[in-house]
Amino acid sequence: MSRPWQIAFRVRNLCAGMLVTALWAGSGMPAFAHPHVWIDADAQMVFENDKITAITIHWLFDDLFSMTLIDEFDENHDLRFFDQENTAVHDNAFVALADVSWLTHLRTNEKLVSFKGAKDFKADITDDRRVSYDFTLMLNEPLDPTKDNIALSVYDAEFYIDVAFTEVDPILFRGNTKTKCHYEMSEDDKNRIYFDLVSPIRADLVCQHDLANAGSDHGLAGDDLLSVQ
Repeated sequence: MSRPWQIAFRVRNLCAGMLVTALWAGSGMPAFAHPHVWIDADAQMVFENDKITAITIHWLFDDLFSMTLIDEFDENHDLRFFDQENTAVHDNAFVALADVSWLTHLRTNEKLVSFKGAKDFKADITDDRRVSYDFTLMLNEPLDPTKDNIALSVYDAEFYIDVAFTEVDPILFRGNTKTKCHYEMSEDDKNRIYFDLVSPIRADLVCQHDLANAGSDHGLAGDDLLSVQ
């Protein structure tokens, strides 16, 4: 059963546009043929010297859109994307998402943070024939979550794409060897979307220096998650 914050975030925006076109590029089908796409997303905060320097993103698409991508780009029908197939997915159904910040919205002290770019893109196909994307978004400047208020949201503010955090392990932490971190989910009433009608879900990071307990899970609530080494 979905949690309340997930149900609240399931929004259908009636305005199909640039993002749908980007996702459908190369499919040979008009965007209006199936104007909505569902994405389950999770994120891993990547630390260096106990500051966040990048975010690794994992997306899992719905069955129907996955079938479209497979039909278009799995040329040898082995239900995997290798080499040129992976490059074709990147060039035709991923690269344009830079224009919408890869549906990833990072805020520090309530100000949006821009990304330097994306790297390490890989498309794959699960055993149940759903397409996944994995990629890393690089920050322009390292962020210190022990000093600043940092929040992450995943959403499409203007188009007909439904993005939601996964129910299990939506936020992970990697490399925070001297910092203990967890997250707190809430509705973001300060940054409403969809004609100001919807409060997207945000994950606020809560981090503190703790040499003795870094990497342990003592004292955390069930929804919280520490670093994965």
